[in-house]
Amino acid sequence: MNINIHATVSSNSLGYYRYMRANYSALTSTENNVKFFLYCLDPQSARSLERDPAHTVVPLSFGRGSGGHASAIEAALRRLSPGEINIVADTDVVLLSKDWDRRIVDAMMGQRRLGIIGTRLEDIGGFSSGNTKYQQYKKKPTTTWMALSPRYDFSKLKVLPDKNNVIEVTTDELSRLYNLPIGYFVVKDTGWQIPSYLEEHNIPYLAFDIVKPTSSEAQALKGTSPYHDEFHWDGVAFLAHQRGSMTHRFRIDPLSCDFYDACDRYLANPSWSVYPTAVERAKVPAQNLIRRARRIAGATLRRLKVI
Repeated sequence: MNINIHATVSSNSLGYYRYMRANYSALTSTENNVKFFLYCLDPQSARSLERDPAHTVVPLSFGRGSGGHASAIEAALRRLSPGEINIVADTDVVLLSKDWDRRIVDAMMGQRRLGIIGTRLEDIGGFSSGNTKYQQYKKKPTTTWMALSPRYDFSKLKVLPDKNNVIEVTTDELSRLYNLPIGYFVVKDTGWQIPSYLEEHNIPYLAFDIVKPTSSEAQALKGTSPYHDEFHWDGVAFLAHQRGSMTHRFRIDPLSCDFYDACDRYLANPSWSVYPTAVERAKVPAQNLIRRARRIAGATLRRLKVI
């Protein structure tokens, strides 16, 4: 069976994509064929990738940020290949399970007939979610990495954020739908429409267990930054998510080195592993100067506003 990977790419995430492609190619069984569809948010990434026949490039003009990323995901949802499994995935997600594809195909095309399998968000009180009453939905798949079965129609799914508005959880029905207590508020970040779409279309789902690097249950990322996420399927690490590929430079910024070094160790330091190119490393001094200038300018503007 063909398994189509739909990933959003920018000029900053090219290294992440190179690792992603090597990672998927190495851990996919010979029973299924993986194809990549790349949704490029800027002309630089499109030009860099368009000459490689190993993937299909879809140039976009949505810009970066959560809005641009969500728009790219919606573009992917309109291009899902019928009759095949499609996966929407961030480029900074690493597979940790050999022959992962067999398990996905069996869960979707076998007796379980799952419609969507994916990552979930942190529970209340997590490293990023905190204890505020303003939370994203819980315990259901997210756009970070979601496998979609051809048995169900996802073409009408919307994922654009609406951060200026929230949904107040006022009833048991809303509490069950979003897995938040009554009195909480659902933040409309990217993919906030997923719970209601699954409900309305009666789509069965599986959301991986989320395990933080600080947990005793962590297997691949134990001891790394709690910013990262590790996801388990039946108690075994299945994939991991760095987060922030649009901002953190691949295996150059400390946070990214921390994550990918840990993944490589868990995967027995594979020969296919990917590192920054000489060109990417040569750009670092100038990029650091630009970053420092932006921080200084931002701090200056904030001081002026106070005055």
